[in-house]
Amino acid sequence: MRNQFSSTIILSSVLLSACTSYQTKPFLVQGTQTLPNASVEFETTITKADQSEKHYQWYFWRTDNRVETRNPQDNSSEEWTRLDNGQVEYSMIFHDDKQTIDYNAVDLGMIGETPNWTKTTLLISPEMMATLVSDSDETLFNQKAIHYKTNLPNIVFEVTWLPQMQIPAMIKREENGQTITTKIVSLEPAEKSMLSNPAAAAYDHTVFADIGDKESDPFIKSVMHKLKGSHDHDHGHGE
Repeated sequence: MRNQFSSTIILSSVLLSACTSYQTKPFLVQGTQTLPNASVEFETTITKADQSEKHYQWYFWRTDNRVETRNPQDNSSEEWTRLDNGQVEYSMIFHDDKQTIDYNAVDLGMIGETPNWTKTTLLISPEMMATLVSDSDETLFNQKAIHYKTNLPNIVFEVTWLPQMQIPAMIKREENGQTITTKIVSLEPAEKSMLSNPAAAAYDHTVFADIGDKESDPFIKSVMHKLKGSHDHDHGHGE
């Protein structure tokens, strides 16, 4: 009995030592100029206070100077492209209608929607990155994963980060009494520049500046609530 008790104490001491020996580190990210290409399927779960849940599948592609997210619920995409001068252009793509709404950098600035390229490519804002401190690591998708929590008081924000792919395996936050958790469902390297739908290059294009002249167009009327800069814009459920 004494030997069993002694073994329990020794094991507990070893586990405690392992936990306390973890060296916490601030969040580090490589320069966004050299990010690896990625093709990712995510699931976002919104859990309300009554524990009811809603689940949303979505897709993320990242190549050298381009990011696309695709929403299979309405078969639409958002696309960001960084130009050689550092400016970012944006497009909203409606695959069923074979239509694209294009915004240049001036359009985005005028409507207060200038994108942060770091957040666009990494899915975490630089402001939140600066608050993250690691507390553990594990292996996910056959690679190292580091778990971080914000050091801000009374704020729930957690990230499990894949340094090799420079992508979050999990983001968890609380907002308006809800817990929003986004996790990777599948992960693949995107070896070459790609589109979720190669035929999208041939879609009809409308520039944002011309939207006002086309408000009576049936297609424009049907998507107006989804367009950045419109009075009817629905901000959705994303981060």
